[in-house]
Amino acid sequence: MGLVILVGLPSPWSGIAKADTAVPAAGGSENGGTGPEKREEKLARFEQAAEALYRSMQEGHTQKALEDMERLTDTLTGLSFKGLTTVEGIHALAESVMDVQHTLVRAEISPEDWTYVSAKLRLAVNSLIHRDKALWLQYYKVMREELDKIESGRISGSRTAVREAFLALKRHYDVIRPAAVIRREAWEISRFDSWMSHLEGLSEEGAPKGDALGRALKQGDRYLKELFGKTEDPVFLPVTGYGKPIYWSLLIGGWIVLALAYTGLRKYRADQTVMAAHAPKDREDGYRF
Repeated sequence: MGLVILVGLPSPWSGIAKADTAVPAAGGSENGGTGPEKREEKLARFEQAAEALYRSMQEGHTQKALEDMERLTDTLTGLSFKGLTTVEGIHALAESVMDVQHTLVRAEISPEDWTYVSAKLRLAVNSLIHRDKALWLQYYKVMREELDKIESGRISGSRTAVREAFLALKRHYDVIRPAAVIRREAWEISRFDSWMSHLEGLSEEGAPKGDALGRALKQGDRYLKELFGKTEDPVFLPVTGYGKPIYWSLLIGGWIVLALAYTGLRKYRADQTVMAAHAPKDREDGYRF
């Protein structure tokens, strides 16, 4: 048995329990299913519930959203996440679920908050189930654009442009962070968090400092690519030996010289054969035509 998430507890941290202390639903099996239902089927129902909840909250349907939230928590009962993500990933998923629950029970409805928390949960669930083609990976382009806007603001010396672009970047990152935690190593997330904190400090200063901000953006460009699994263009190096580069260079050069010498010898012999086949010279200049 793997780790099991239990929803409806006071905090998301208490909603995480080890398999040997959690009590699965009656008839539970090793794959986290109830009775004949397999874990894959439960995960599919979990994703469907998250998608329905996302649509209800995006459209502002209060009663439907509450019903979808209850349906989603029901699908989590006894569901094992063994092999799907890390402990940090399960914590991030639990926090996303709790954020939605808290937002739904507030007395005052905030459309912006509904949009934000429902999108965050949807991306987290999608990331859990779809490893390689998760929706959160599509955010690379928009986050890349915000970095470019910060750079433009730095060059023009516009504090306002830098700050606005950073806040937009932070908003995007906050939405995808649970999904990223589910799929990336803890040190990668910590590194990007630290870089975001550093960039936030630079954006809050009275005037953007070109050198410090420029270095931070250059560093962040690499961190962003690594977070989203973007690889650099391959660099093709010359063929060299591993242990003795001089030896390999001389060997390759020797083969080239031999090839040129052989080609020259064949050309010389061919010229001699052609000259012997020519008729005697008819003119003093030696040319017949």
